[in-house]
Amino acid sequence: MKNSLRIAAFLAATLLTSALPLRGDHGAATIVVRMIGDEKGYRFVPASITAHVGDVVRFVNVSGGPHNVAFREDGIPAGAEAALQKNMGQTIGPLSGALIIEPNESYTVSLAGLRAGTYKYYCVPHQAMNMSGRIRVRAR
Repeated sequence: MKNSLRIAAFLAATLLTSALPLRGDHGAATIVVRMIGDEKGYRFVPASITAHVGDVVRFVNVSGGPHNVAFREDGIPAGAEAALQKNMGQTIGPLSGALIIEPNESYTVSLAGLRAGTYKYYCVPHQAMNMSGRIRVRAR
């Protein structure tokens, strides 16, 4: 029972701090966005974030997977497609990140070298359920 309480407390603290940016040595932050599917629906939490060029966004599957992160060419700043595609690592198609299935599995997108602007994204498997979000990227 004590172990269960410790685990529950740890998970609660993790969820409360997961959207806070973690700053690295060079001022770059890692921002965590949770991917959730439950009785309340399918969503990214937080759905809207502000980051800086050079930061990293780590998407974590909490529940309801498989999930992924996909960007539409018309939902990103003009001319940003090639840099974003390169920064996405493993993909299943143009601007469409790999599917993550297991709880706590994550997918990372670097914002290094991107143009400032708004990057709208969605989850391909849950697009019909309006699982979407946006990253506002600002210059440093």
